[in-house]
Amino acid sequence: MTKSKSMRATEIPLNLVPHAIARLIRERGEKVYRISVVRTHYHHYNISVRTRLQPRELRAREKFPVRDCPQVHSDDNCDGGIA
Repeated sequence: MTKSKSMRATEIPLNLVPHAIARLIRERGEKVYRISVVRTHYHHYNISVRTRLQPRELRAREKFPVRDCPQVHSDDNCDGGIA
């Protein structure tokens, strides 16, 4: 069994908790094992995300960003307009 890894974020305001959790998960890119959110004081929280490695066969391939421009006569620039 692989050892799980934990990432922490401290003193996160309530309105930023979902963004902080998403960021911690994205940084690791592994299988999420456990998420802990603990209130510290007022509206601030400590977050811990524990992850495990996925088998290589099950990992998602990295996707390259797709350019958001129309392909006109197989032009590679995004000037817009018709050639």
